[in-house]
Amino acid sequence: MYPVLIRFGALEIHTYGVLVAAGFMTGIFTAQRRARLSGLVPERISDLGVWLIVAAMLGAKIFHIIFFWNDFIEGWRENGLVSLRAGFVFYGGFLGATVGVVTYARLKKLPIWQLVDILAPSAALGHAFGRLGCFFEGCCYGKACAQPWAVHLPGHSGAIHPTQLYEAAGNLAIFAGLSAFYRHRRFDGQVCWFYVLSYGALRFGVEFFRGDYAVHYFGIFTSAQIMAGALIAVAAVALILCGKFGGRPVNSSHHATH
Repeated sequence: MYPVLIRFGALEIHTYGVLVAAGFMTGIFTAQRRARLSGLVPERISDLGVWLIVAAMLGAKIFHIIFFWNDFIEGWRENGLVSLRAGFVFYGGFLGATVGVVTYARLKKLPIWQLVDILAPSAALGHAFGRLGCFFEGCCYGKACAQPWAVHLPGHSGAIHPTQLYEAAGNLAIFAGLSAFYRHRRFDGQVCWFYVLSYGALRFGVEFFRGDYAVHYFGIFTSAQIMAGALIAVAAVALILCGKFGGRPVNSSHHATH
């Protein structure tokens, strides 16, 4: 675990922050390349990047405060404002980013479903970097593990599942799969909904190995698994309905180039 990447006296640059920033940059870069395939000016994506960073980080922090109130208060009492640099919930970031994308698309009069299809694979790539940051920070850790790939982290008496790495690898696989599928999509929104479906399935599975939850509903499921299950259901229904009734074919999509 290497939470601090560089230290200059009192100044500390945290590994988590560096990796999250790297995730945003690589996500924006790959989305710009994909935008060209759809006739969308790449600069629109870079402009949107600022919205995404602010909206996603704000949403992730708000969700952490709501769902992990005791942890938030404990960190605040110990470190004050410094505690705000840690503790982010992906679902909150996802919701915040969604609001940011929709707002930006409305203001700039861009086709929303075309835009989210462009962004979806890159969201998985950026998330993979974020989970690597979690690994070095030591958060989002797993249960006890006796497998050869188990890891030892400070503060844990034995070997545990590297759940952060499981999810990072899964997100990379989602990125690769959606990137390859992008050219073969049949209607706007299809790539986005496949992202929601595949990430929901990934998160649902990885959660069985997480060891940092105090509460398990029905003695089995974490709160994140319940939300993942909801994502899977919504995405599956959306794919079926859009495929049959509401999906606008890609070749008839409006291309905004200004």
